[in-house]
Parts: sequence; structure tokens; C-alpha cells
Amino acid sequence: MKTTTLTATLLLTTACTTQTTHIYKPDGTKQCQPPTTTLTDSTTTLTTAGINVLTSTCATQTGMAVITVCGAPTLGIHLHEIKTSDVPKAKRLGYEEAHNLVNKDRGTGYETIECPNPD
Repeated sequence: MKTTTLTATLLLTTACTTQTTHIYKPDGTKQCQPPTTTLTDSTTTLTTAGINVLTSTCATQTGMAVITVCGAPTLGIHLHEIKTSDVPKAKRLGYEEAHNLVNKDRGTGYETIECPNPD
């Protein structure tokens, strides 16, 4: 009986510590201008704060319109996968949970893209 209880406890503990969440932050890029921050910059911000980044990619918000004029923001975001337990720390750095971008009724979401070149 003790072995079964110990095994169940270990499985539950492992399951809780491996839950992950995708977070994002706008990449700050303005139309007609080169990127001002890179995915590496965003990842470094998180790791410096003690957050283990599991994966990182560039992405863009979908289903939204933006004004087309030089200097206006784009829909580019930096998307990271982190442990769910680190989300509060990431939020203090200005990141949000990526699932908040998805709204099937409005047709909004996000998709991964190739990172822009910082010419």
C-alpha cells in the first residue's frame, strides 16, 4: 500500500511541476522601422528574472486590424513557453498569457512566424 501511495504522490507532484503556459509580450516593432528588440532580448529578460524559458518564437496576432502608417505598432509578439508556476513573475515583467489572445467568436488568435531581421 505504501508503494502505491508513494507512486501516486510522485506522479501527481511531477504532473504539477511540468505544467507549462505560453506567455507573450508585444515585440515593440513599428511599421517602416527595423525591430528594436529581438527574441533573444525577450528571452534574456525572462531568464535574468529567474524564469526558465522552455521554448521561444516570434508570432503575430491574427484576426485584428491595425492602421497602416509608418510609426504605428505592428501585431508582432514574442511568444515563450514557461512553467505555469512562473507566470506571476512573468506578468510582473509585462508578459501576458497567450491564451488571452484567442477568441473564437471574434476570430482572433496568434500564429508563429519567422523572426524579423534586425537589419
